Amino acid sequence: MKKFCLMVFLLVTLVACQNSSPAASSEGDLEAKGIIASADGRMTVSGKSPLLVSLKNMSNPAAAPTGWEFVAPVFDVTAQDRQQRPMQKLAAAVRLRFDAPLNRAATVMVYGDKGWEIVPSEVDAEGKLTAEVDHFTPYTVASPAQANPARAGATIVPKITPSPKATVVKSPASTSDATAALESAVTAIKNKKIKVTSAAGYTGSLYVPLPDQLSSIVSAISVNGSAYYGLYNAVNEAITAQAKGNTSSGSFTLLVEPKTTLPASASDARTALATAFPNIPVSTLSQSRVDTSTYIFYGTSGNTAYGAGYVVYNGVTLAYAAVGTGTYQPLVPKQ
Repeated sequence: MKKFCLMVFLLVTLVACQNSSPAASSEGDLEAKGIIASADGRMTVSGKSPLLVSLKNMSNPAAAPTGWEFVAPVFDVTAQDRQQRPMQKLAAAVRLRFDAPLNRAATVMVYGDKGWEIVPSEVDAEGKLTAEVDHFTPYTVASPAQANPARAGATIVPKITPSPKATVVKSPASTSDATAALESAVTAIKNKKIKVTSAAGYTGSLYVPLPDQLSSIVSAISVNGSAYYGLYNAVNEAITAQAKGNTSSGSFTLLVEPKTTLPASASDARTALATAFPNIPVSTLSQSRVDTSTYIFYGTSGNTAYGAGYVVYNGVTLAYAAVGTGTYQPLVPKQ
């Protein structure tokens, strides 16, 4: 069976939009203007700090991380204070706003001492990709690269497992109900509320293809359950399933977050996972699988199974966290 990654790839052919030639630089007084736009209009910086801000398309930026591709120019963002001293660390955060690619999950990235890193991002009401930052350095927008790229949109097309007893209803939940369920599930793992977008819900029997390492998650929902799917921080995925009685009980949540690098060791992976998913007891989980592209940690506590780890799929590093209770416990990956 041909597999597709859960993470943000479904049914859309895409075209990268990086400029081949750099645009002229632009600059302005941020305090006086409130907003400074790049010469090509594809990026803005907004705020009220007393800074002279300069935006310049970089002609020879550092290459994109493995498994990613730039879908916007790389902008070198610099600033000076009133005494013309270079400023990198800011006293107050500013908002970056980029043209975002249509029908493709993307995130703001920043370049620093550790190379390219993901910046938590959101898509605003006008479809622009935004991020709050407190320092200036090169920034761009990037998407996971794929030979056959696709991503989930506002409406998901599920692949249904054969089940004569299952009644499949597409998108029975309102967007607000799906969003509320997903935000609650994300909060339970991330320990903070994060806006969820592209939310949708289903009842019936829904099959979710996954990377081999996560193949134990055979079905996101059962005949007696409902599932909700959406994106948070622009490029991360969340799915949660809730039992509806009869022979099913409990719930299941899976969060998948693409990263730019794979941790160098199991110890580093455990530390990073504990930071990314604060409410997963990563320190108490057993190390159940480690190889050149996989770290998987698993454990149980009472009626709850926990899992966290890293896998590499189509060249993209993914961090994940999973929680299953009741009849959903076996869906949490063990190895």
